[in-house]
This record gives sequence, structure tokens and C-alpha cells, in this order.
Amino acid sequence: ATEPRAVYRIRDSQTDCFQTLEIQWRDGDPVFQYLENGSSASNFNPHAEIQDLGITWADLSFSFLWSTEAKTEELKSRFGKEKYKLSVPRPGGRTLILWVEKETGRMTRAEEMDENGVLQKVIDVKSVQKFDGLWMAKDIDIIRPKQGRRTSLRIDRVEVGGDEL
Repeated sequence: ATEPRAVYRIRDSQTDCFQTLEIQWRDGDPVFQYLENGSSASNFNPHAEIQDLGITWADLSFSFLWSTEAKTEELKSRFGKEKYKLSVPRPGGRTLILWVEKETGRMTRAEEMDENGVLQKVIDVKSVQKFDGLWMAKDIDIIRPKQGRRTSLRIDRVEVGGDEL
């Protein structure tokens, strides 16, 4: 079978800057290729924040879902549905708590805690949509309680293709 891969593109409407991330999972590990306006960037860090949006490329690509270090903590009823609570270690001693619906397997929320267990960021999947036969996140809110900031991200287009990226 071919290795899973995806391409993510972000365009800043104010500066017209294009950023592209190509990611391929090899033996469960992500391999990133980052381009800004078509040129490679040698100092790319997938865990660095994208343009003060409160989200990283690792978050946007949901790379944490591929972690082999994730642990199921408990099954809990939350908002009227049974959900698994999973924890995923992150760089710098941080932990990502994922809430995954038992029935559908859909991640609905992620909460990033610092090394002291203090909430740093919430990734809240507000809606999903079927794109080319695949269910994908459509609207995502990124909440940073310490900064009092919220970013709303809307996925307008998803293309599912063959070998070409």
C-alpha cells in the first residue's frame, strides 16, 4: 500500500503569502516538506505557531492522531455522547488531551496542557463536512485562554487525489 500523505495550503489574504506543507507518514512518523511562496524553508518547525493563529502545522495536519505514544485514559459521557479521553505526549513536556466519540471515532476536541497541567490551547471541531467522499473537519476554533484569543479556521476545499500532490 502507498504511504499516507497530504498537502496543506494556507494563503494569507492580507499579504497574499502562500504556505504549503507536504506531509507523508513513513513507518508511523511524519516527514514534512515546507514551502513558502514556492521556496523551501530550512528552519521549518512543525510545532511552531502559524502566523500568530494559535495553531501549528502539526495541529492543522492532525499529526498527533498518528502518535504511537497515545494512551486511552477513560471512557466518559460528555455532551450526551460516550467519548474516549486520550492523552498524547507533545514536545516540551506538554500533553494533548483528545476527546473522541466512541460511536463514530471522530475527534471533537483537543486540549493542550503545559508541563504543569495548565490549559494552553483548545482545538474545537465545530463542524464536519464530506469532501470527495471523506469526512473532514470543516470549521475549527482555536482558543488560547491565557491570551484571551480565539481563531476560527474554515476549510473551504479538500481535494482527494491519486499520486500527484
